This record gives sequence, C-alpha cells and structure tokens, in this order.
Amino acid sequence: MVLLAAFYLVPDHVITLGSWRFSSIESSLYAGFWLTFLIWVFWDFAIAQKFDFSRKNVVVIFFLIVNFFSLWVISLFSHFTGFAITDYVWMMTLSVILTILQRITWSLVVTRR
Repeated sequence: MVLLAAFYLVPDHVITLGSWRFSSIESSLYAGFWLTFLIWVFWDFAIAQKFDFSRKNVVVIFFLIVNFFSLWVISLFSHFTGFAITDYVWMMTLSVILTILQRITWSLVVTRR
C-alpha cells in the first residue's frame, strides 16, 4: 500500500508503476512481494550470523539499510517488477517511511512479556 500511495503522491519520482504486463495495483503488489522477500532474506542472514539486535537503534538502522537496498534492487529490475524510483532522495524517503511503518507494525503485533 505504501508503494501504491507513493506512486499517487509523487508520480514524477515513483514512475513506471505498471507495465505492459501489470496494472499499477498489480505491480505495487508484486514489488511489495519482492520487498518483503528481500527483507526476510536479509533478516534470516543476520540472525544466522548472530547479529546483535539487542539495541533498538541497531534494528532501525539495519531495516533502513535493508529497505533502501531492497527498493534499489526492485527499481533496478523495473522491467520485471513494473516499479521504479527516479531519485535516490525519494528512495531514501520511502525507505524511512517503510522503516517507521514496519516498526509500528512490529510493536503492535509482537507482545512484550
């Protein structure tokens, strides 16, 4: 939903949402799938390498970097995903928004003991 909202809010910078194969909604779902997949891959890799997630700032920085890299990869393969971002500033802005929303969702889903 964030990727589709970004397309409608800043269409000059989030472009090619949709292609000859996908509509804008389909391509935002497809790009969202790949974003989620890449985040899981990096999360599993970090856990396997025993990365220290005990501090909250480390988790936020980790996901900010992963979101930026994942959006860059998705945008790099825009011919397949139907999603591209024209400027790195907007990519970083979208990464920050995604990271904040992921942290809010994580705090709502995970119960603390």
